[in-house]
Amino acid sequence: MMTSGRSEHDLLLNDLIERYRSEGYEVLKEPGPDAVPFDLGGYSPDLVAKKGGQGLIIEVKPQTGRLSFDSLRSVAGEIKRHEGWRFLLVTGQDVEDATLPGQGEESFSWDQVSEAVQEAEAARTQGAPILAFMRLWVAFERMMRFRARLITLPIDRLVSPRIMIAQLYSHGELSAQQFELATDLIRVRNPVFHGLDVSDLGKDVARLTLLVRELRDEWSGLTGDVTKQ
Repeated sequence: MMTSGRSEHDLLLNDLIERYRSEGYEVLKEPGPDAVPFDLGGYSPDLVAKKGGQGLIIEVKPQTGRLSFDSLRSVAGEIKRHEGWRFLLVTGQDVEDATLPGQGEESFSWDQVSEAVQEAEAARTQGAPILAFMRLWVAFERMMRFRARLITLPIDRLVSPRIMIAQLYSHGELSAQQFELATDLIRVRNPVFHGLDVSDLGKDVARLTLLVRELRDEWSGLTGDVTKQ
């Protein structure tokens, strides 16, 4: 008899299989070692999806609360070494999204972050702090996802910004001060994005602007693509 957790896992797997196959992928469920043309050190994925020259190695988790990101990071790092292959960590929320994991993901550039900072500053000076905060926060989450993907930390598709912040901090990508500031700003982010009133939002816009600029300069410098405005 399957547990409810196993049942949920199988339902997610079957949903993904149908969606990938409808997009023309060849999909293998719980494949053996011969399904991947390189050694993953005993790791067994939930799915392998192939289409053309692209291969996706997919780990499916209904929930993210008990994930071992360190072990998955080593798998993601090995997969990244092989051209045409990519590791995906897919959660229940991802399966519910309209976009198929691994397809149609938005492009990212540091110029876009700088544009977001400028747009937020314009909104703030025009008396629209809510718009300014939202513009900055979207840029902040995109930065975190991009940085996670770059260092093969498989959290770039996770919905919860709190998890992303905590994992980036634990892997040395955020300083203690940046971690505390980002965690504190989540307190503001949630009511803002749910249309609730937030007092003294101008101060929080200034704090978020500082964080986004600081991380933009640090992280873009690590990729050799620095845009300071």
